[in-house]
Amino acid sequence: MAERRSPGLTFGQLITLTFGFLLASVVIFVFGLWVGRDLAQQQAAKQRDVAHVPVAPPEPEPTRAVAPTRAAHAPAAVALAPTSTPLPVETPTAVRPPATTTRVQLAATPTAAAGGYTVQAYATNDMMRAVMLSKTLQNKGYAASTATKQIGAVTWYLVRVGKYRDRAAAKAMESKLRSEEGLEAASVIAQ
Repeated sequence: MAERRSPGLTFGQLITLTFGFLLASVVIFVFGLWVGRDLAQQQAAKQRDVAHVPVAPPEPEPTRAVAPTRAAHAPAAVALAPTSTPLPVETPTAVRPPATTTRVQLAATPTAAAGGYTVQAYATNDMMRAVMLSKTLQNKGYAASTATKQIGAVTWYLVRVGKYRDRAAAKAMESKLRSEEGLEAASVIAQ
């Protein structure tokens, strides 16, 4: 009788097939790493482009003159975030009244006297985070902008929303940002 072979692969064929499968898997894995690294570099280049968005220069801080009796109650600069650098405090200065009166007048900043308020929604020393938050708020319909403030050697990037004539309107926006957007650091500031 004729010798009958069992259907299937021989040992040599199994070894060749296994080796071919492993070799193809390694080639596909290396190709995937190469393509992934190229995509990661392209993504990083796009993110670097976004980081070059110009930020408005900081507005000069106006000095406020207060009466000498109110010097103990002079407002301090708002702390932006915990930092080891001491924050500047506004120094009160007295305004000399005209010789005909004995009252001391309080000198106010021109924009605050005209009712210039804004809401500082967020402050960070990460420019990307500030720009992205500003863009997110703009996409939601808020009049958001960014500004910078130098405190010591640290540059702070501020996200501000709107310009309001009265403090009540600014307070309403502050409440809205806190409740709807979750920005617990939002506060009204005079411009």
